[in-house]
Amino acid sequence: MRGGERKHFLRNRGDSEQEVAQNVSRALYEDSRGNYWTSVNGGVGLLNPNDGTIEFMLHERHPELKNFKLIHSLCPIGKDCFAAMGDNGLFYYDAGKDEVQIPDICKDKYYKPGIKYFGLLTDVRGLQWFATEDGIRIWDKKSGRLYLLTTAEGLPNNAVSSILEDRDGVVWASTLNGICKIIPREEEKGGYCFSLVAFGVADGLQSGMFYDHAALKAKNGTLYFGGAHGFNYFNPGHMVYEEAASQPILTGLSIFNTPVRVGKEYEGHVILSAPMNRTDKIELRYDENFISIEFSGLNYANPDHTYYKYRLKNYEEGWVESHATAQGRAVYTGLRPGEYEFEVYAANGDKVWSKEPARLSIVVHPPFWATYYAMAVYVLMVVGMVYWISRMYVHREKEKMMEERRANARRQQEHLEEMKLRFFINISHEFRTPLTLILTPLGSLIKQQSDVDLKQRLVVIYRNAEKLLQLVNQLLDFRKLEMQGERLSVSMGDIVVFVRDAVEAFCELVKEKGVTLAFESKIGHLYMNYDHDKVYKVVNNLLSNAVKFTPSGGRIAVRVENSVRNGREYVAVSVRDTGCGMEEKDKERIFTRFYQVESSHKSQSGSGIGLHLVKGYVDLHGGEITVDSRTGEGSVFTFFLPTDLQHDEKVTIAHGEDKETVGVSVPSAAEDGSEPSGERKKLLIVEDNADFRAYLVHEFSSDFDVVEAGDGAEGEEMVREEWPDLVISDLMMPKRDGIAFCQRMKNDIHTSHIPFILLTAKMSDDARIESYKAGADSYISKPFNFEMLQVRVQKLIEQRETRKVTFKKNIEITPSEITTTSLDEEFVKKAVAFVEKNMDNSEYSLEDLSSDLGLSKTHLNRKLTVILNMKPLQFIRSIRLKRAAQLLVGSQYNVVEIADKVGFNTIKYFNRYFKEEFGMTPTQYREANKKVNKSPKT
Repeated sequence: MRGGERKHFLRNRGDSEQEVAQNVSRALYEDSRGNYWTSVNGGVGLLNPNDGTIEFMLHERHPELKNFKLIHSLCPIGKDCFAAMGDNGLFYYDAGKDEVQIPDICKDKYYKPGIKYFGLLTDVRGLQWFATEDGIRIWDKKSGRLYLLTTAEGLPNNAVSSILEDRDGVVWASTLNGICKIIPREEEKGGYCFSLVAFGVADGLQSGMFYDHAALKAKNGTLYFGGAHGFNYFNPGHMVYEEAASQPILTGLSIFNTPVRVGKEYEGHVILSAPMNRTDKIELRYDENFISIEFSGLNYANPDHTYYKYRLKNYEEGWVESHATAQGRAVYTGLRPGEYEFEVYAANGDKVWSKEPARLSIVVHPPFWATYYAMAVYVLMVVGMVYWISRMYVHREKEKMMEERRANARRQQEHLEEMKLRFFINISHEFRTPLTLILTPLGSLIKQQSDVDLKQRLVVIYRNAEKLLQLVNQLLDFRKLEMQGERLSVSMGDIVVFVRDAVEAFCELVKEKGVTLAFESKIGHLYMNYDHDKVYKVVNNLLSNAVKFTPSGGRIAVRVENSVRNGREYVAVSVRDTGCGMEEKDKERIFTRFYQVESSHKSQSGSGIGLHLVKGYVDLHGGEITVDSRTGEGSVFTFFLPTDLQHDEKVTIAHGEDKETVGVSVPSAAEDGSEPSGERKKLLIVEDNADFRAYLVHEFSSDFDVVEAGDGAEGEEMVREEWPDLVISDLMMPKRDGIAFCQRMKNDIHTSHIPFILLTAKMSDDARIESYKAGADSYISKPFNFEMLQVRVQKLIEQRETRKVTFKKNIEITPSEITTTSLDEEFVKKAVAFVEKNMDNSEYSLEDLSSDLGLSKTHLNRKLTVILNMKPLQFIRSIRLKRAAQLLVGSQYNVVEIADKVGFNTIKYFNRYFKEEFGMTPTQYREANKKVNKSPKT
């Protein structure tokens, strides 16, 4: 309406009964530019005051507002900003900047989506009050804090219809069933607290609900609230409040919900000697910690509007505020022993609090085990315990220190013994090579000698050298046993025959000494699993000792019999002699290493390790050894071996052609191992001992062209210069040892085909396994029989020649059957694959194969010659002809077609080379194999 002129705008001029909501406008806002924003059906839009049209809706520019379709009010926030509140929440719109802000519902727990907003009030403090269907939300912009007031805080109802502020800054809110007075108070710590007083029908208000937005503040300060049954109005400035509330009084006490009576005993003692309103202090036991305190505000004028706030010091920090009738109640559970003070204030209907509270001191006594006297006892006990523990700790540390000293002394002693033992072990290893130079040539001389007298003297020298070797081997066995490197290698055998054969080996020795040796057995045969090598050493040591300490004319008897011990079957082998015997004190230590029995036979004293080895080997079998001896009467050594040992594949070292015996026997006629006919083969001998190397060179020179090298590095150079047919190398050498040398040669495609024999003084299975892992073809321990080495060399060369013949004879190509190493097998596989790939390419040449394999023509020629005894062109032609033979047998192609398929341009050359390869023409070959394959043409 302007200058008496009034305009009436309608959005829809149709049937108002059908489109009644289209012409409803609930709120209007004018910004600083004179723009009118109105709430219509569908949201908020810009109104054109000239023609009444809606120029645009906000959700058209800001799609995030599409859900805000019913807006109840537009509340000014600033110069050009208003808050739009409706059924689906609220949003802020800045008309000057054309910006929309929707409160982030995830930022604060009080924001919830889809809540209806009915009003907005900004009070004199700057707080923004929002009336919603779920209580009042108060936003403090300065601190960024949001408060929520609901029925829990004192609202009559959570659905708040309108909010007004009176001249004193007090906020009044109407709800569905009453009006609430809210007094904000700023706290010392910052923030606000809110005191709420609710008014209802009993206070003169109309019954029923108050309408949304039906609230008005008049110029004189009167507040109007409209509802379903009219409206109520009042001026807060004219209202008279009670200036003070009376001091509350305590009216009752309960323990575990049982009322406590004055002067009456409770669990054996009187708690209340006077009424509660005259009691300042009560004392309780530790188990009387569930109490209820009742109190009254003495509000006789309006008892239904009585408010209380109370707290229990030392139990809770803040005050608990409650709205009750005339009587209030505070409940506390689980009070710990200690002193507490209960305080309670009362307020009347105007929320005016009493000046003084009612107070009650509460003492909960601790149990006797938590009293100061008990604590003192505990402290004394703890101090005593700490003192005792410290004494024990000091004593234990002293003991530990003494034990460490004793352990250090033992370690030093063991280290000294270990150093001595290591020295002798190293010396023993060094003995083996000279012994090889003695035994090996001596064996050859004995074999070649025709003079019987001289031959007999040489045999005596040989036997004594063997004894020296046995002592060296015994020392090495002892070292292996001490380092726990010995493992059983059990196999089935007749233990009776085995022991009898071991005894017979001593017949000549005892005959020379004039001692009688007898073998007795109560059982004919006994087959069982045992380690043959270790049992032989046990019997040999026991017999050696018996012969050593039995004088001429004495007797030695060996007996084998069954025995049952602890329900388990054993075989018992006893060695009885009539020697000097031993004292009782010696029997307990006879199996200790390095222990020697004091005897008048000083010349017969031993090393002190033989019986230690015997016990160690018997223990490895899970057996037992005993000794019975008397001075001057002789000794009986008996060892028991279980007959139920199982063969264990994991710890057994295979007995193959390369596992040589440690000892060396007098040479006998060797098996025929003549070198294959043809040109002389070339051997490379790599050995750092010049004498031993010279001996090997001399012995092999009659049958081979021999080249030599002093260590592994020099040996590798000689391999690449001389390209030998076989390499014999020592294992332990300077610069590069035999393992590394062998590994480098076997991993090089140019040299991987060369057979490798490793010689070593090491007898351990680990050294043998390591050698075979490096690719060695054979492993021989020093000292050895030269004929055995000679035969091994010849057999390796013969095997290589046999593989060449196998390749030439067979038409099926199997690389694993013609190679000895995985590298050579892979090489042959690749070569065959490249030729088969180019089978029908008659132009495929030596250069092409060399390029495909990545080898020079020289190396390719040498490699194929050594492995297959073929030049590269012969190899290509052989593969083609083998494929042709397969096609002749397995297909019905004619000879011309087959020749073309395998890369021959002319039938003439095909027939000629085929006859050279197979000894017959292609047609004859097909006829000869006609019955083998009759498959149809593919």
